[in-house]
Amino acid sequence: MIIKNKYPVCEHDTSRKPIINAADFLAKTLPEKCVITFLGKELNQFVEDKKLSVIGYLHSEVLDIPIYEYYTPSERICITMAFCGAPGAAVTLEELHAMGCKKFIICGGAGSIKKDSKVGEIIVPVAAVRDEGTSYHYLEPSHEVECHKETVETVVSCLKQMGIPFTTGKTWTSDAIYRETPDMVELRRSEGCITVEMEAAAFFAVSKYYDIPLAQLLYAGDDVSGEVWDSRNWNMQESVRSNMILTAIKLIEEL
Repeated sequence: MIIKNKYPVCEHDTSRKPIINAADFLAKTLPEKCVITFLGKELNQFVEDKKLSVIGYLHSEVLDIPIYEYYTPSERICITMAFCGAPGAAVTLEELHAMGCKKFIICGGAGSIKKDSKVGEIIVPVAAVRDEGTSYHYLEPSHEVECHKETVETVVSCLKQMGIPFTTGKTWTSDAIYRETPDMVELRRSEGCITVEMEAAAFFAVSKYYDIPLAQLLYAGDDVSGEVWDSRNWNMQESVRSNMILTAIKLIEEL
């Protein structure tokens, strides 16, 4: 049933029978646990150091993303990257889930909208403001969507045990990085958001739709909390970024 609205982005179809279903054409060949990262340079270095094998691909007209096999001390998992933005995040999760993955830890960077944040701070988002379009195709309209509660609780507990400092809070998922105005930043901050990025709301919505255990780690990268953008060399924080992947691997073992 279609729930009508004046604005198309807020219209929602409750039907769970799409015309295209990833499970109809993708085989279940992947491990049940998966790490998704947006840290490409660091993932490539990890793959080279560990000599990981490619066990599949996420295909698109623009590029194909390899899926790697990795053996932890206790089990076999897979590691890959996601397509950019909320639509790319949803496609990535849909296809990995169709290929057999059942539990996910995601790691990447985000812009900080919190005053006086430090580059490299770790954030565990507990909810995302839905300022994008993809999530509305999975869930009825709402202001925000929560991350999978039980998985967040596990991640928080594990990070404490590992002695890794972190903050929990809301993130603002936006489709337009060049439309993050000072007034909009202030509005989102007043709503409790501490970061801005492009994928979390979609990840959380798909996770909720299929009841997929999933959580995300973000690190505070560039600073968009003031009138002037400060890149803070966010994409050059090699130790932070490498450690994010290692931490995500440890966390996925606990799910």
